[in-house]
Amino acid sequence: MRLAFALALVAALPATAQQSPRAAEILDAARAECIADVKGMDADAPTPELLVENEALSFWDLDEAGVEDDAILDFNFVFCSLNYSLWHGSGGSVIHVIHNGTTSRSWTGGLWEVADFNGSKLLLIGRHGTWCDGYGAQPCVQAIALHEGGFSTVLDPLPLEERPAE
Repeated sequence: MRLAFALALVAALPATAQQSPRAAEILDAARAECIADVKGMDADAPTPELLVENEALSFWDLDEAGVEDDAILDFNFVFCSLNYSLWHGSGGSVIHVIHNGTTSRSWTGGLWEVADFNGSKLLLIGRHGTWCDGYGAQPCVQAIALHEGGFSTVLDPLPLEERPAE
């Protein structure tokens, strides 16, 4: 049932992706990667399909310009029909954040949400615990903001032994 539902969504994808040219580019590249991964050097291998669920693409006003023209393309809901592990791992999947339909940056994560922080929108992404200098299942969250047309987040600090002397 899930496969049939996802296949039906693929047909509706272009209309949704047209709202974000960058999302359409990312999904076109994913489709090509899916086919290349499955077919490899074997021209007789079956041709997979890109499965995109409804939750994959959502629109937000992350830069608070009054228009929901920023998008989040969440590969936790995008699959290669003949290789479901492509783009999916213990740290989640690729989450593309697209500003104004054209500029994007990507992070790997599981759960995410848009939160209000003192009047500003922040994207919170649940990351693999190793990003917080811990272990896989340890809670770890990264905050990302849109600022002056770009993405703003704390830089990953160097471990103490790698920091320059003060």
